[in-house]
Amino acid sequence: MKIESTRLRMTLWCWVLCSSLSVVRAQEAESKVEISYIAHASFTIEYQETRILLDPYADKIWLGYDFPKGVTADAIFSTHPHYDHDGGLFRGKTPYWKDHIPFYQDPGTYTIGDFNITGLTGKHCDPYGKEFDQKNTIWKIQVEELTIVHLGDNGPLTEQHYQELGPVDILMVAIDSQYHILKKEELAVVLERIAPKVIIPMHYRIPELEEHADKPEDLGEIGAWLEGKPNVLRLPDNTHSFGPKRSKKEPQQIVVFAHDPRITP
Repeated sequence: MKIESTRLRMTLWCWVLCSSLSVVRAQEAESKVEISYIAHASFTIEYQETRILLDPYADKIWLGYDFPKGVTADAIFSTHPHYDHDGGLFRGKTPYWKDHIPFYQDPGTYTIGDFNITGLTGKHCDPYGKEFDQKNTIWKIQVEELTIVHLGDNGPLTEQHYQELGPVDILMVAIDSQYHILKKEELAVVLERIAPKVIIPMHYRIPELEEHADKPEDLGEIGAWLEGKPNVLRLPDNTHSFGPKRSKKEPQQIVVFAHDPRITP
């Protein structure tokens, strides 16, 4: 009887332990922030039941491909009124999400579900965007202990920008082999000063989606910039989950996403 009692206690203890581990694993899975790359400079960020969409582009204006119509979100945040960042609204286009999803483009403070979002006043890189006074809102997104920053087409950052951004976990930054947005030296300064734990390149030419080798004009691919860079993670798909915090001991990582599979040339 004593042996059977001991076995029973051990069985119950194992059941409690396994149940506790299952709860911990479930909580860890729920705490992940999921980032999905659409293409160009457009991403969705999802946490729990809330999803935001960043910089949706217009169909086949400058870029050689359409925006996938199945993308939904609780809110859209656009950095500036260029067609490859605002769905073509400034040009008078009517994207499928117009009047259906709340749209934000101005600096300020916003709360969407568990997302705390701050728009910082920036300036579009020279010489572009003068038709709208080179407006560019830098989005600082805080969710589940992560700080994610989307720079849009901002030029060199000011000292005030660095102070307002503070420590950054994930930086979405325009990078291409022709340095269409930030010039080589400007990009180096931004990456050194911000020192993000994760760099996500964006705003580069995607050859499998572009029908002509010379279009979009003055926009390079990402491969040449990546050459020789350490800790590059090339994802096989367009979605990746990020935990609440990366250890300070972990080396900086460059994460390159595949584009949304729904997009075709």
